[in-house]
Amino acid sequence: MGLVMQFVMNAMPLIGALVGQPTVVGGWLLHLVISVVFALAFAAIVTRTSLSRYGRTTLGMVGLGLAYGAVLTVVAGWFALPIWANAVGAGPLPVPMVVPMGIVTHLLYGAVLGGVYAVARGTTESKPTDEAKMTA
Repeated sequence: MGLVMQFVMNAMPLIGALVGQPTVVGGWLLHLVISVVFALAFAAIVTRTSLSRYGRTTLGMVGLGLAYGAVLTVVAGWFALPIWANAVGAGPLPVPMVVPMGIVTHLLYGAVLGGVYAVARGTTESKPTDEAKMTA
């Protein structure tokens, strides 16, 4: 996601401007911190709620990641980013700020997050195991 944001969208200086560092490096640092926070929130949501039943397979976890990416698109991309940027003088940006490539990048983030989390959890099969079926 970050690579697309940097090389296709040239958005990293704007991300850095949110914390007073309107540079590519500032943008990368903030974006990586935010990405980790969002990943930890995803892990908490899919393991501590009823959504965990959908994440028993890699495909299911990728689906949850895509849904999460869609939510991030709206909440973070369309509203939080422009409101924050306008508040610190990095705007003016429209609210909501609907950017088609932003939709693509957040969905990419969500899909990769879901897949990586599935592997990290050991949920690598494409179908539920017999044991998972019995506990469902």
